[in-house]
Amino acid sequence: MPSRSYEKLRETALLTEELGFDSIHMPDHLIGQMKKEDPWFEATTLLSAFAIETKKLKLGFAVLCNSFRNPGLLAKIISTLDHISNGRVLMWIGAGWNKPEYRQYGYPFPKAGVRVSQLEEALTIYKKMFTEDKFTLEGRFYTVKRIINNPKPVQKPYPQIVLGAGAAGLRITDIACREADGINYMYDLKEEDFPERISIIKDKLKKYNRDPSEFEISISYPVILVNTQEELEKVSNQRQMMNSFIGFPEDIKEKFATLEDLGVKKIVTMAVMGPDFKDRTKIFAEKVM
Repeated sequence: MPSRSYEKLRETALLTEELGFDSIHMPDHLIGQMKKEDPWFEATTLLSAFAIETKKLKLGFAVLCNSFRNPGLLAKIISTLDHISNGRVLMWIGAGWNKPEYRQYGYPFPKAGVRVSQLEEALTIYKKMFTEDKFTLEGRFYTVKRIINNPKPVQKPYPQIVLGAGAAGLRITDIACREADGINYMYDLKEEDFPERISIIKDKLKKYNRDPSEFEISISYPVILVNTQEELEKVSNQRQMMNSFIGFPEDIKEKFATLEDLGVKKIVTMAVMGPDFKDRTKIFAEKVM
């Protein structure tokens, strides 16, 4: 979901609910992603507002950065959001990757393996705070002492926890299959690599005695709808550097059906792009969903 003025973001959230989408997901960044100076709002604050503005829409992230908030505080934030929204929050979270915003905001930026280990340890804190009266952990990265989190989330045992991963995220895939409710892959995972990655997930779920029907595989991909063959060729040439789903509505619908057959349960459309955002989003809802 692009970050513009709050009013534009609000309109998009309301349109998303009106058109029957399952959920809306805010990216958890602190600076603009195309240009660092672009407007960009804080994700958990935005979802707090959307929790009031909407009634049925699930509210998620794509994805939270584990490094930006102390795990105890984030568990409290998620619990609070779950009450404000009456049980509609999704806790999708990743290890973090954007070095410039870490540096700008004064966060340490350890190696990727360390960030993943921090996320793995933080997962224990999140789940324990969602379910136990008091909890103590003296870990490698975090220490909490008899920490209390009341009230607990509305959703039981807790909001859906999904780990975000990129194409290279095999370790996060393993952690997700062991500890989380699902995994979400970003668009750097190429379409032709989906079958192999899903096969790996199925093997790991079996290894950890997990029920595959209770584990959600999702992907976050840009979607570009076109009206003419000329537009298709033009957009395809322009988007060669970024993996995207590009095509006529019937082509996109067929592609989604193929992914569903593979085991993908949810597709987060990072943007339904085209000349008219609102019009293309409505077409997507009517002809693809």
